Formats: sequence, structure tokens, C-alpha cells
Amino acid sequence: MGVPEAQAEAQAELMAEAFVFNMDALVTRDYLDQCLDARFAAQEKRLDERFARWEKQINARFDKQDARFDKQDAHFDKQDARFDKQDARLANHDLQFAEIRGELKLHRWMLAIIAASTVIPALQKLFALLTG
Repeated sequence: MGVPEAQAEAQAELMAEAFVFNMDALVTRDYLDQCLDARFAAQEKRLDERFARWEKQINARFDKQDARFDKQDAHFDKQDARFDKQDARLANHDLQFAEIRGELKLHRWMLAIIAASTVIPALQKLFALLTG
């Protein structure tokens, strides 16, 4: 009861052929680990090279930006020096204006005294003539 002998031999022959054909495709765990390690190492190397290129480009751009900022800072320092010089000049002007204000106050009081000493007697004479 089973399979006829010719059929069993044909099946055995096919199985042997399939086994030999697939034997080349069979790998051991160590061989698979070794192949995967090599592929991952190659991939990691490519990624490291790409990141190194990107990092170099980014650092170059940052260096350019830093140079621009340094140039701008130098310009601002120059402007600050000019403003400091202007502030010193204006401080001198402020002192002069304070002196002038003091003199103007003195002149106002002097004019008020002169006006009072000349206008009041003139008004007294005028009122005396009108009422008199």
C-alpha cells in the first residue's frame, strides 16, 4: 500500500535535485551574521561619510555667518565710538546752555528792575496829569 516504486523513485530524485539546488542557497547563522555585519558596516561608513560632508558644509556656513557677524560687530563698535564722541561734544554744549540760561535769568531780573524804575515813575506822572 503506498506509492508505486517508480513514482517513489521519481519523487526521491526530484527531492535530491531540489536539495542540491537549494543547498547553495542555504547559509549558516555565522555566515549570515558575517554578511549582515559587512553590509551594515558598509552602510554605516556611507552614512558617516555623508554626515561628515554635511557637517563640513554646515560648519562652513556657520563660519561665513560668524565672519559676517564679526564684521557687523566691528561696524557697530565704530558707530558706538562715533556716538561717544558726539555725546562728549553734546555734554560740553549742555554746560554752555546752562551758563547761558543763568545769564538770561540775570538779564530778565535786570530788565524787570530797569522797567520798574522807569515805567512806574512814568505811569505816576501820566496818572497825575490825567487826574490833576
